[in-house]
Amino acid sequence: MLIRITAFLQSVLLTVSCFFCSIFNLPDARVDAFIAQNGGFIRGICHPNENYDLLEDGGFNWVRFDIPYPYNADGSVSGSYLAFKRRAAAYAERGFKVMAITPYPKSYIDIGGFDPVDPDNIEKTQQIALFLLEDLRDVCGAFQITNEMGIDAFTYPLTHEQAITFIGVQLEALAEVKGDFPVGYNSAGLSEWLHKGMRPYHRYCDYVGVDLYSGNTGKATARDYVKRIGRIYRITHLPVILEEFGFLSEGRPKTAEEKAQILSQYGYASEAEAAADIENFVQKLPAAFRQRLNESYPKDEWADAVFGDLSNHFYCEIGQQGTYGGFAHTPEGQAQYYADLLPRLRKMKCLAGMIIYCCQDGSVCWFCGLEGCPSETRWGLVDSTGVPKPAFETVRQCFRSPEFE
Repeated sequence: MLIRITAFLQSVLLTVSCFFCSIFNLPDARVDAFIAQNGGFIRGICHPNENYDLLEDGGFNWVRFDIPYPYNADGSVSGSYLAFKRRAAAYAERGFKVMAITPYPKSYIDIGGFDPVDPDNIEKTQQIALFLLEDLRDVCGAFQITNEMGIDAFTYPLTHEQAITFIGVQLEALAEVKGDFPVGYNSAGLSEWLHKGMRPYHRYCDYVGVDLYSGNTGKATARDYVKRIGRIYRITHLPVILEEFGFLSEGRPKTAEEKAQILSQYGYASEAEAAADIENFVQKLPAAFRQRLNESYPKDEWADAVFGDLSNHFYCEIGQQGTYGGFAHTPEGQAQYYADLLPRLRKMKCLAGMIIYCCQDGSVCWFCGLEGCPSETRWGLVDSTGVPKPAFETVRQCFRSPEFE
């Protein structure tokens, strides 16, 4: 009884401490210790290119990218996994730490051939996590257990409850052997359901991550970031890493005439005409777009999805023009966004690091497979040819300043 009362009082004191630290932006010894343990405040970039000198000049000390599922269907170690390990080692040799994202649920099913959260398979899921830690701890700086559970493209085919289990059992397995190797997980936006559901597993976490893109659709200010990060800190009582954030350097709503021209390229005069022939219409879309529809929507909702939830992708537009501080989605506006936001975030005492999304523009959207879709192709600090945008210099000046050490 005394042990339970003591544990309860410790929990209450921790909650009160985090509340006051967050509200009044007071130092937290655990956050300071985490930063010191990892060689300083995390200044990272997602999906880096191999221009190591440019990244070093930009003030980055971490990079972040995904670990492929480590095995082939026959159980042998896969070539893509070995390529990841070589790539991570190359960054480590040049002084960068790698925030490595462990595989997504779907790969366990598609490649491994098993349901990773079935009670009979939990041990197998944990063994894979243990293999990754043992094999990669010398070339990686930290693990993020999977990515953005709750987002259909990443969570499929798990439910929210299963996603919590998927993360939690891996954290639990790693806790006994990881030593000072940092492990945690992340959320897409606030996702209180995830952070509250993860409470039984927070004792196995060294940090919690969050991905925020406020201001890319709708109005936002730095205060929106501060409020959400502070809220996650109060729920989890853990150091927070902003694992992804960024601002599009291009994108706008399309005109009615431009949308009509796009529809005509598929052979339809209107959305209604395409909806009436939806199965044939969908077959004309890129494979990635078809996959999203098949995974997330029944056939009778495909038309509503293409011209509703996913219309930004189909029309390659930003349908709801976003603003952050009044900055436009232009290269100059992107630079203004970082100049305003980065110094404000660095003042947050609960924040242990920030990892910008992303390094370089793409030509094809990974989500929908369409060329020129800004939704997943215009986040880079450098353009698709590797030339730095104005935002790169802005970030460089911030990250190389004494405040970010």
